[in-house]
Amino acid sequence: MKFIIHRLRYSLLLVLLINQANCYYNPFVQSILVPDPKEDQSLIQGFSLLGLTTAPYALSVTGQIRDQNGTTVSDLLLTVESRSNELDGLDATATTNTSGRFFIRLATGTTTFAVSQNDSLLFKFSISVTSPGEIRVTEIKDNSSGAEVSSFFAYDPGNQPSFFELISSDPPNNVTTGEAPFAFYFYFSEEPQPPPEGQEAIWLSENIRVSPSLSLGNPAIEGESLIVLVDGFSSQTTNYTITLGSGIIGSNSGIPLTPRTINFTCSASCGP
Repeated sequence: MKFIIHRLRYSLLLVLLINQANCYYNPFVQSILVPDPKEDQSLIQGFSLLGLTTAPYALSVTGQIRDQNGTTVSDLLLTVESRSNELDGLDATATTNTSGRFFIRLATGTTTFAVSQNDSLLFKFSISVTSPGEIRVTEIKDNSSGAEVSSFFAYDPGNQPSFFELISSDPPNNVTTGEAPFAFYFYFSEEPQPPPEGQEAIWLSENIRVSPSLSLGNPAIEGESLIVLVDGFSSQTTNYTITLGSGIIGSNSGIPLTPRTINFTCSASCGP
């Protein structure tokens, strides 16, 4: 009797093993349990290709051109020489306004411009646009004047933005002086709002930062300029950086200042 039960158990186990093997090697079942590596790899590659083949599209872009001392340059003609993607409705030219800004309709990809003034070629530059937040200069050629192309923003073509800009400064950007200035002069595209009465020190600390630190005081508005008294220059030759943050500096029309950085060097004779 025990022998018969043992034989039955063995037969049942053998049947289960055979059924399991047949199920595993069944082509339909196996395709579910063990996907074909080639098909799986093909699927991954397909998703990768979808992510890499985004079609080019058009967008409106503004940028700014300044000279080697940070002063904005108006009436410059920008002419498109080449672009990596041609689309309908793109602009071929643009002109800088009094704030040195140009507004133009471009396609994503790379666009190369020739910049001229009074029919005289000044320099060429290329920009790369990969998204509204990724716009950068990739190359500047024949730029003997040291011009700066920067401050890029994408905008809604039906709503061209207005900007409140620093037009120039004294001391200018990228200069070396042997005489300590008694004041900083900032010239804007519009008349700036004056500091709140009684809060001049707080207003200065929030809006104008100098590194290494200098003593600032008595801010005054004269037309479209801001004058700030300054003291405390080092007796050693020192490179200074002035940062104008958007903070609470704004125009009388309520536009916040586009942030700007000014670098200048004061030689040893500047100190006390």
